[in-house]
Amino acid sequence: MMIEALFRLWDKVCPDKPVQRRGCLGCGTCCEHFGGYLHASDADLERWRQLGRQDLLEMVNSLGWIWVDPKENRRGGRCPFLKRIDGEKAHCAIHDIKPDICREYPSLDHGRHCVRGIYIPRERSTIH
Repeated sequence: MMIEALFRLWDKVCPDKPVQRRGCLGCGTCCEHFGGYLHASDADLERWRQLGRQDLLEMVNSLGWIWVDPKENRRGGRCPFLKRIDGEKAHCAIHDIKPDICREYPSLDHGRHCVRGIYIPRERSTIH
């Protein structure tokens, strides 16, 4: 929140200064890098149960790790629901029901900066 306030202040103090583009590029790089290192929240599990998404529930192991291969019980390297549109754009095949951790990325833990170093304000990512 503080960083967003600082960016707004900077924009007011230096309105003519070119500003690095802020906001998700929808490139999918974060999903490729972190897709195998995510946990489901209790809310995710409940949402998927209510929607009858057994396919998603089967990809959660007993420790809460998601995108685990149910046959081999191993985490994948990237999100299996990331679909490449082209070299620069990607699409989340489960955008409307994607995990909370994906919705909240990048968090304050990351300084609201994605893997590519782009500042992304509190609004959700654009990978739809």
